[in-house]
Amino acid sequence: MSYQIVAFGDSNTRYYLGDTGTPGPLEEAWPAKLEAMLQAKGVDAVVKNEGQPGVQADYAMEQFPSATTGADLCILGFGTNDAKKLEVPLGEFLSEISDVLDQAAETGMPLIMLGIPWFSELVAGPELQARLPIWNESLSSLCDQLNIPFVDLYTPFKDDPERWFNERTTPKRHLSAAAQTRVAELLLPLVLDKVEKLK
Repeated sequence: MSYQIVAFGDSNTRYYLGDTGTPGPLEEAWPAKLEAMLQAKGVDAVVKNEGQPGVQADYAMEQFPSATTGADLCILGFGTNDAKKLEVPLGEFLSEISDVLDQAAETGMPLIMLGIPWFSELVAGPELQARLPIWNESLSSLCDQLNIPFVDLYTPFKDDPERWFNERTTPKRHLSAAAQTRVAELLLPLVLDKVEKLK
């Protein structure tokens, strides 16, 4: 059986090079790496990269139906661009993400949720950077209530920015190629479990 998986998120799904402001090679993004890992496990799967730099949860809410058409599983990765804007309150973000989750439930679409990765306080100031643990905890709690797997992308990467973020001349905010591989590794057992349940 062949499986269609959609990776629907922002620039850290697409793989984006912050110093040049350009998308990186698709083959170095975590969706392509996850696809290769699945195929190495004997799973016939295609992981489509629907990452769009700069978008927020309202984009996810509006584009979820078209982005996930024909998919068997969706991996969601939104929140960075919401969290780094002081004018966006946590409640608004959670409401928009909840709308996406409701849409998925209505169509029976299985989901996996990515947490919001660490980013440097130089990106938007210490007050906004300090929101990240709180936002991630709230997002994780929402997923727990709905039995949606949640992947923490804050804790694994915050202690070694030089390794895990690709910027060298601008504030660190986008996952490096090494981090993209790690995201795929973290997702692999969860995706294998979902695929097994789809059989």
